[in-house]
Amino acid sequence: MRALFEFNGGLAADITIFVGILGLIVNVNVAIAVRKCRQFGYAFGMLCLTQTVANIGNSAVFVFLVGGITLINPDLHDTYMGRRVGQLLIFFWEAAIFSHLFISANRAIAVNFPTKYNRIFSDKSVTRSIVGVIWLISVLQALPYTFPVCSQTFDPVSFTLAYAEGWCGELTEKYGDLSVSIFIVSCISFLDLTSFIRLYQMRKSVSHESKSRAREVRLFFQACCQSGVLMFCECSFFFLSYMNEDPWYVFVSTTFIWVFTHFIDGVVVVLFSKEIRRIILNGPNAQISPSTATANPRQTSYVTNKNREESHM
Repeated sequence: MRALFEFNGGLAADITIFVGILGLIVNVNVAIAVRKCRQFGYAFGMLCLTQTVANIGNSAVFVFLVGGITLINPDLHDTYMGRRVGQLLIFFWEAAIFSHLFISANRAIAVNFPTKYNRIFSDKSVTRSIVGVIWLISVLQALPYTFPVCSQTFDPVSFTLAYAEGWCGELTEKYGDLSVSIFIVSCISFLDLTSFIRLYQMRKSVSHESKSRAREVRLFFQACCQSGVLMFCECSFFFLSYMNEDPWYVFVSTTFIWVFTHFIDGVVVVLFSKEIRRIILNGPNAQISPSTATANPRQTSYVTNKNREESHM
């Protein structure tokens, strides 16, 4: 199929840089706000912060390395150092998807096993260990791309990222990236489904609304929306991108959707959290409201009656 208009790598770079800058602005503000927000609690807040840092990392790589190198000296993409671009993108991407996985697990436990949630996540060292595992896995996933035979190459002409040719490229694409992504997406879908079923059951059995319940529902749908964005990006990159050879189509379904995902990921957090919006709009001097400053791990429990609710406040 012929392109509707000729592909322009420079224009593609400009678009990528623009969306990447938006992603940086949104996610930096979200990261600052999450650190001050008490509604998320320590565990959920730290996981959201980890995910946001990954968004910032990938957005920065797209702005300064992918787009910047292409506009200044595209030949650098063919050098060993230039091929670190792909490695950095993989590193931050793995951190993002594993953060999503643990966020979904966090929500599933909070909704299905509120008492166990308190026992598990009241110990901050558990959350710190999870965050450490996320970054360790990211390092291990990105490590093979250090070797020249496995390095990804960014093509400034088509403005897309290509896996290495040969056995190593095939292994990293099919098993290191695609298979892991399918596994993560499947786990997230299962966890979100269990949370949804439980919330639906509680909706039918509970006659009154509570702040705790409303918070759990809101955080659940926030996690679901973020997971949905992640799943669409994976589907677009590995499947939809092969349905058409038009250069603009390939660019939009791979590079653009990748950087756009990190931008939208931050936007979702802002849309679903009134407290995050308030902190961002009021700036660094925003004061935490007393109602949220006293939040503790028990407040994340899903309660089914008034007595249990009061016992957790």
